[in-house]
Amino acid sequence: MKEYNIVLCGVGGQGTILASKIIAQTAIRLGINCRVGETHGMSQRGGSVVSHVRIGDQVFGAITPENQGQLMLAFEPVESLRYMNFLQHGGWVVLNTHPIVPTSVNAGLAKYPELSLIESELRKVTNHIVPIPASEIATEIGSIISLNMVILGAASCIPGYPFSEQEIKQSIRELVKPAYFEANIQAFEKGVKAFNQ
Repeated sequence: MKEYNIVLCGVGGQGTILASKIIAQTAIRLGINCRVGETHGMSQRGGSVVSHVRIGDQVFGAITPENQGQLMLAFEPVESLRYMNFLQHGGWVVLNTHPIVPTSVNAGLAKYPELSLIESELRKVTNHIVPIPASEIATEIGSIISLNMVILGAASCIPGYPFSEQEIKQSIRELVKPAYFEANIQAFEKGVKAFNQ
């Protein structure tokens, strides 16, 4: 299989790690070579989190080389800028539009940039930006923690994405507790719908 690199970035508590495990589980179940790497800060305090899922026959390292990510799943807007060096020119970005304002901004020591400015910076690398109000969608269905599934649903619609909706849903079934499965599937499907609107 041709190499496909996915960079997932956000802050602690948004479900980036579970999302990366679901993608990796799908590859493994289908017999596709896959490598996963992750780094995270103080997740209890909203620290920066980034995961890499690398798929393909000739993939050996766990971290996406710079400028070689075909897809970025940005769970938090500013975090997309922190890791945009991994995104290839013309790659795709699924961008959650809801900010998690850091402590420095709340303390008046910094200013959170407007979403339009964040998108403008991303457009220096790609025009394939899909803004999704994932946090709002998850809240509407009664489970803010399922915003990761909203993002995964939208990602499944990206041209060239290596897995089908059904293949990802099967991995959600395998990795999510049964009590939360239906809510997560609903969130996933809402993400698909948001992409197609």
